Amino acid sequence: MSDEHRSYSRREFVRQSGLVAGGMLLGSASVGRADPSQGSSPSKTDDWPKRVLGRTGVSVTTMALGTAPMGHCEQILPPEIAEAVNLALDQGVNFVDTAPIYGDAEDGVGLALGKRRKEVFLATKVWADTVKDAEKSLANSMKRLKTDWVDLLYYHSVGNRKVDGAMEPDGVFTWLVQQKKAGKCRFVGISGHHLPGRMRAFLETNEVDVLMTVVNFVDCNTYRFEQDVLPIARKHNAGIVAMKVFGGARRNAGSYRNAKCPPELDTQYLDLAVRYSLGVEGVATLNLGVHNKEQVLKNIEMVKAYQPLSLAESDSLVQLGTKLAAEWGPHFGPVA
Repeated sequence: MSDEHRSYSRREFVRQSGLVAGGMLLGSASVGRADPSQGSSPSKTDDWPKRVLGRTGVSVTTMALGTAPMGHCEQILPPEIAEAVNLALDQGVNFVDTAPIYGDAEDGVGLALGKRRKEVFLATKVWADTVKDAEKSLANSMKRLKTDWVDLLYYHSVGNRKVDGAMEPDGVFTWLVQQKKAGKCRFVGISGHHLPGRMRAFLETNEVDVLMTVVNFVDCNTYRFEQDVLPIARKHNAGIVAMKVFGGARRNAGSYRNAKCPPELDTQYLDLAVRYSLGVEGVATLNLGVHNKEQVLKNIEMVKAYQPLSLAESDSLVQLGTKLAAEWGPHFGPVA
């Protein structure tokens, strides 16, 4: 890599990760950490850092509990998933994320909630290309979750969907917006791991309340969500949820179906990964998936200990992220 390119990459990294130098924030909200008026400034309640999730106005903990690893692992049954959910809630986490395609995850979340439903900002998703399939999916999710409404309903993984007609009057995204008006969900979101260009049109409708996408110091070099998509979300004050903070499940270790599968990132870099992603402008919370209660507690510990990256740490992550991006490649799917 040329010196010119390395310098450009470092400047982009500094803009995105809200670095502090000499006790002063670098730049304004447009080039550093988020403007508090845009709903992502941290506050503390009962020692849990919270941020406002964009235009939703909801104050969420800076960690959301992700249930995909537990749900996909056949050895982890719904009662065990419920135990992990309850532990997270007992620790103060107020955001739980699930989906119908995460195996038994919705069943486990439904077991956990019970009388605790009002403690939780609950998100699930619709994985469908037709309104008929979307209606069936949502009805089944409500049954499994033991509720008749969710806080956030995502159009799940737009990179994998037939999006051409999704915004037409009879399209799935249009139907999703109608569910908000019907009271089935409070907010509408989109999620995606790859094909970042697909997200722009949805965000520009100004109907997207929350965006969940890949945010980590490696894949920013490959998919460029931070540079090319998050600015559009910020323009519309859509809440931003960072996922795949640790690079997802390690591909050569059986992925989430293996209860002992490590993340793509080596353990020594997980704390830095949390600090990078929480420092990206506009990010309100990190969706961190787990297999067990030990991981719940470890993730909470890292998120609560968040401190902005130093310039030296940033320089190190630029180099490491560039190196790992070349090794990982477009591991979530095509870029374009």
